[in-house]
Order: sequence, then structure tokens, then C-alpha cells
Amino acid sequence: MITWIVVGVLSILTVVLGQELATRTRGILNIAALVIFFFGGAPPHPYNKAPHSYSDDMLRIVLPTSHHEGTVYQLPNADTGFEAVWSPKIANEHLEADDEIMLLFQHMRSGRWMPGEPLERLRKTMARFRQRAVLSPGHARLLADWIYVDKSRVDAKVRSISCSRAPGVHLIGRDLMYALCHAEYLVFMSQRALDEGTRSKLGRLRLGSRTGADISVAGQDPDHTVGYRPGLEGYREAATYVYAIFDIPVEEEALNFSHPPPAFSIALGKSPTSIDEYVSELWNLSKEHCESTFSALYFFTTVWFMELGNVNGFHIFPLRCRTTDGDLISQQMMWRQMWYSGCVAQMVAVSPVIFGAFTAGLFP
Repeated sequence: MITWIVVGVLSILTVVLGQELATRTRGILNIAALVIFFFGGAPPHPYNKAPHSYSDDMLRIVLPTSHHEGTVYQLPNADTGFEAVWSPKIANEHLEADDEIMLLFQHMRSGRWMPGEPLERLRKTMARFRQRAVLSPGHARLLADWIYVDKSRVDAKVRSISCSRAPGVHLIGRDLMYALCHAEYLVFMSQRALDEGTRSKLGRLRLGSRTGADISVAGQDPDHTVGYRPGLEGYREAATYVYAIFDIPVEEEALNFSHPPPAFSIALGKSPTSIDEYVSELWNLSKEHCESTFSALYFFTTVWFMELGNVNGFHIFPLRCRTTDGDLISQQMMWRQMWYSGCVAQMVAVSPVIFGAFTAGLFP
């Protein structure tokens, strides 16, 4: 309102009362600039498609979605625990999720997928995410201590869940496993920043026999990784470990199952006779086609959702935003558009000056 009064009224008076053409022209251009600014006359700012990067305090894991906004998970930092925020869909941020993970979901829904596809697409997504992350050695060590459950070096604040939990849902959900995959991958790729004792724990969550780096520990079976035991025993070990990361007692529904198995499992190529048989064989398949604890859990929870849905305490995103008002990123996007619109409007308002300067330079 103040802008309309200060600029609009004075511009109208300039047009009506002005004696010179140049004066009236400036008044008209000022009014045009106001219309552009307040009525969306400027195009969308290019920030949405510009390359993005993440720093230690804002490691955003965008969750695959077909909507124009949704939940984003943020990994812990020195000041806060695991967080979920509501955010508009930023095109550049979602390139990997749209190109790889959404296509994976499409193939799985139509039954046109192979067991090796989830890991292949997940690896591409994580590799591109690593290119965005500007990770300091100190934060790499913090993430390592977090996922390797070193309570002596990470306080309860970092280990906490700073967002809401969905009621009646346990932690073993697809999108949380997706975020943990990214966290473990960041640590693995930042292993040079870790001390020897922490590097010796890399094999706890990643198979040494299926990685390009030597992460085996002297005197330890290189494939003795959390969850890499047969059937139900392996799944329960992996699920229990997830709860240990957040320092929460494991919930019964995350370990034991009461829902009937699917009539026919596309992943297994058979009709399971019981839910325990289904879980056991699905976990064995997950281990066979994955290279880490969290990627196996991601495989497992993705297939579970496709074949059974959100049942037996499972849900695709178990951690939720406290509010949909947005976070700092969404507020910054709004201000960027206002700033961009203001610049465009100002260019219109001062176009005679720009034209005059150009003319003076062209015809000295």
C-alpha cells in the first residue's frame, strides 16, 4: 500500500500534470513497473533451475514426489537432530529423484523391473548428491559417529528426531531408509577425513566384497555387515540397528509381522505361504542385490510398499513435518522472486536512462 501511494500516486500526477514528454514517459514507466512487480509480470526467477549445493548445516535429502511441494529430510548437524521440513519442489534439487527414483517406482508399479535396478538407480542418485554436498571433515566425522552409533562422541541432541513421527508407524520406512543410504554414502566417500578407528567401522554397514575400496578389518569377516544374516534374523538385526541410531527402543511391529503376505509376489516370483516366509525370502533377495545395510533396507521397504502398501506399521515416510509453513529455504525462494521481480520492474522504470547511456556510448 505504501509503495502504491508513494510511487503510484506521484507517477499518476506526473503523467497528468507533466509538461514535458520525457517527464510523462517516466511516470508511465513507473506505473508499468508497479504493475509488473505486484501482478506477476516478471518471469520466474532462474534460481529454481540453477545448480544447487549443500553445506554442513543444510544437507537436504529431497524425497521423490510427483507433487509441486512435499517433505524434505535434513541430516543431523551439530545443532539439531534429524529433521523433516516442508518445501516447494525445486527443479534442480529433484533432478536425480525425478530421473532415477520416480522412474524406478514407475517400473515397479508396472511389474517391469529387475532386482538389480533399485541399487543401480540409488547409486546414481547418491553419486550426484555427493557432488552437491560441500562436506567439511568435521561434519563427515559427526555423520560417521551418528550412523556408527558412537555415543561417546555424539550427544543426544544430534541423535534426536527433531520432527514429528507418524502415529502408529515404526521407523523402518522407505524414505527414511533412502535418507540413511545418503548419509552412509557421504561417510563412505569422505573416509579420508576419518580417523583410523572410525574407518575400521566402514564394514559395519557396507560389504567389503562389493565395494571398490578395502574396508575390511583385520581379523574380521569382510562380509560380516549388519543385517547380512539369513532371512528374518538378518532383517531384525538391520531394523534394530536403525533404532539404535536414533537411541530409541525398537518397536515390536518393526520386528514381527501379522499382516497376510501378498497373493503373489512379483519380486519373489511366487505366492508366499506365510508372512514370515515372505519377509525372510524378500530380505535374502534384498541382500543379494545390495551392497550395504541401508540399501538392503531401502530395497526391502520399497518392494513391501509396492506389494503390500502401508500396513503392519510400515509407511513410506515415517517422519513428518511439524508444520507445512515451510522452512528457511522456502522463505528464501519467495524473497528471491520478489527481488528478481523488483529488478525487472526497476529495469523498466529506468529504461530511458539505460537507453540514453547506450546511445551516448554508441554515438560519442
